[in-house]
Amino acid sequence: MFKRKGRWMRGLAGAALFFAAIAPGHGQTFPSQPINMVVPYAAGGSSDFVARLLAQKLGEKFGQPVVVENRAGAGATIGTGLAARKGQNGYVALLADNAQTTAPALYKNLPYDSVDDFSVVGFVGKASVMLFANSDAGIKSVQDLIDRAGKQPGTITIGTGHGSPSHLITEYFQLKSDIKLSVVPYKGAALALNDLLAGHIDLVFTNPASAAPHLKGGRIVPLAQTGDKRDERFPDLPTFRESGVQGFDVSYWFALLIPADTPADAKEKWRQALSAVLADPEVKEKFTAAGLSPYELDSEQARQTMREEVRRWEEVVKVAKLQTN
Repeated sequence: MFKRKGRWMRGLAGAALFFAAIAPGHGQTFPSQPINMVVPYAAGGSSDFVARLLAQKLGEKFGQPVVVENRAGAGATIGTGLAARKGQNGYVALLADNAQTTAPALYKNLPYDSVDDFSVVGFVGKASVMLFANSDAGIKSVQDLIDRAGKQPGTITIGTGHGSPSHLITEYFQLKSDIKLSVVPYKGAALALNDLLAGHIDLVFTNPASAAPHLKGGRIVPLAQTGDKRDERFPDLPTFRESGVQGFDVSYWFALLIPADTPADAKEKWRQALSAVLADPEVKEKFTAAGLSPYELDSEQARQTMREEVRRWEEVVKVAKLQTN
């Protein structure tokens, strides 16, 4: 179901050129040359937006260009694998998201450890997960959805990015709400949202920033949001807990990672630079507009959080009986 070997080989074919271009200098004060920030997705998505804003601001702090490298494929594992390589001396970073913890549950025998092979510079921000329905589906609330799905299991469709965080979030929701939906796989979550807007599917889980521009048109309606409290921009939208679904505690997040073997002085410079960038008023304003809120964890808390997420998604894959390679 989740095959990646061929894509991994094709993705790694360009790795030699990628690392030759980096050619980290030894014995020089960091940073003494341009830095690469790997985004394990194609250009244009939310990860790309976050990475390019960070790259611009980090470049100003470092006094060296920070170049965004989009290395998409195989459920974000190609770009992540490139960024995990040793001996890069701080000159390669990874803009990670939930795939950092969902991929180990879906893809066995990864050539890297998603937690231990990285050092967490810092979490960049998080956003609530929202469930949206096409207005023509006539689903008015989560309880309405649960009632309908209970009477006609497998007839209500929900789109997901195949093997993506949204896929596991969908499976997790079905387990927590004890319903059965018809999962329609897409190559990416953005394509699923497009088909929701067109009325080809009934439901999609996504972040508020992706769906917000389409709400005024009335083609989609929000049903609920994750989190302990309601999003200030959606004060009338109940949480899943308020809607009767307990324990569905998930969020979208972004984190900046560097290889675990990065020299200590470079790690500290990365942390200082990111801290300064996240305190920048312009960055705060743009992240808030995109639906991101601060996610402040120290390095050990971040690692523990990621380990806990890996274990949770492994359990979801097991209980949902998803096939992995």
